Parts: sequence; structure tokens; C-alpha cells
Amino acid sequence: MPIFNQRYTVVIAERSEGALYRFTVKLHSAVVLLIAIIGTPILLGVGYRWTASTEIEQLRMSLATLEIENSGFRQATRKLSSEIASLHTVVTDIDERAILDTSSLRAMEGLPTALKVRVVAGGLETGSSNPLYSAALTSPHNTLNLLNNVLGDLRGRLDGISHGIDQRAALANATPSIWPTNGWISSVFGYRKDPFTGARAFHRAMDISTQHGRPVLATALGKVESARRNGKLGNLIVIRHGFGITTRYGHLTRFAVRPGTQVKRGDVIGYVGSTGRSTGPHLHYEVWAEGRPLNPSQFLMPVATLSTN
Repeated sequence: MPIFNQRYTVVIAERSEGALYRFTVKLHSAVVLLIAIIGTPILLGVGYRWTASTEIEQLRMSLATLEIENSGFRQATRKLSSEIASLHTVVTDIDERAILDTSSLRAMEGLPTALKVRVVAGGLETGSSNPLYSAALTSPHNTLNLLNNVLGDLRGRLDGISHGIDQRAALANATPSIWPTNGWISSVFGYRKDPFTGARAFHRAMDISTQHGRPVLATALGKVESARRNGKLGNLIVIRHGFGITTRYGHLTRFAVRPGTQVKRGDVIGYVGSTGRSTGPHLHYEVWAEGRPLNPSQFLMPVATLSTN
């Protein structure tokens, strides 16, 4: 008979009562039971170890993913910090360029309002159509995306403001703001009695009487359009300053510039004379904007004296 099929009897005696207990088992069953008793903890340990290894591997993968995300966040944060620093520089530069001298600001008040609005406010935009402004900050990704869009929109607005500041500075440079020569006002802008005919006529200039040969200055940055003889106004210089602004200087004795010359405010362009239809040495000074004459006195500081002659 095979050894695993043999039967064994186990006798257990209880001394107090004299009882005997007999158990008959096969060797095969006993071996199986023994293996089960010994193997179960081993199998449970192996199972726990496998489960733990799987969880550890998942944790490692999650950690690697978090490290990648954190690296991306760090890069995004550095980029945002750099962008903020750049915007701070832009704002500081705008603050510096926004400062204009008092005389330029006062002179610009004499320009037509429509001209100033068109030039200075033309590059500015208002409002925003960015849908992220109403989005909830539900995750770091959404937060970073929102910040990127906010900074991008802010940079666009600052670019518009910067353009407006540049345009305002250019308009200030193009606005006549100094006296073209030293002297006294002998005839104002507006209706007057014509000195030759005695009839009432509109005088679209301001006459500044002074000594013959006194220098005449460009009153703003610009380009000489013409310097030639012009009938009643004698030797006449016309300067275009941009933005539709033009100045005219008449009755000169001679020129110091030629057509095409770029001039700065304060440059000598000619000399006072009495050429053309004139009663004596004086400068006939006109300011034009958008095709119509303006009163030159509103662009000048009140330093000259009006003659009653």
C-alpha cells in the first residue's frame, strides 16, 4: 500500500476521567493540513509584499509625475517673475516719458481737441474679451494660464499706453510753443483795419515788430516745406511740423534754411525784414492746424507787450 494511503490512529487519554479519544487520519491528509498551516502565512506574506511593491511603484510614478509638474510650475513661475519685472521696467519708462514741460502742456491746450484725441488716444484700447477673466481658479494650471493671460493683456494695454505717450511727446514737439522772435505785438489775430486800405479785414496772423535783422526761430520741431518769395508776405518760410500743424514766417529780410531742412525748436531759420506788403520791420507769424488758422498768441507765454499803435 502506498505510504500516503496508510492510516494512522492518534490516541489522546484524559487522566482525570480516564477517557480515551482516538483519531484516525491518513498521512496524505495530515501532510496537506500541515502544508496548509505552514504555507498560508507564507502566501499571505508574499501577497502583501506584492501589493506593497505595486503601491510603491505607483507612488514612484506619481512622484515622478509631480516632479515633472513641479518643474513645469517652477519654469512657469520664473517666466511670470521675468514678465512682471519686464512690465515694471515698461511702467517706469512710461512714467519717465509721460513728463512734459509746462510750456509744452500749455501750448498743446491751444490745439483743436479732435486733433489731440485722435493723436494721443488713437493707440489705446479699453475693455477685455478674454473669457479666462470669469473662470474659476480650480487648479494651479488654470491659475498659471489666467496669470499668463492677465500679464499678456496688461502688456498689450501698456503697449497702447506707451504708444499714446510717444504720440503725445511727438505732438508736444510738433506744437509751436516759443516766441519766434523778440519784440512787441503790433497787430493781433482776427479782424482789424487794413493798414493800406483802411477796410475791415481778417488778419490770420500775429505781427511782432522788432529790429531789422533780428533772428527768427522755428517754434517747433519740423521740416522746411518752402523758403521763397510770396507776394504780399515777401520772403516767406513755411514749416510742416506733422499732425497737420504748419507755421508760416513772413516779411523776412533773408533766409537761414532751405526747403527740406529739418529744424528743431529754437533753430534760427531767417531774419526779420520788411519785404512784401509791409509798413516796417516786423515778423508776420501764422499757426495752422488741420487746414485752418489758429490764434498764435494762445501757444505763447505772455512775455511780449501789445502795442496800441
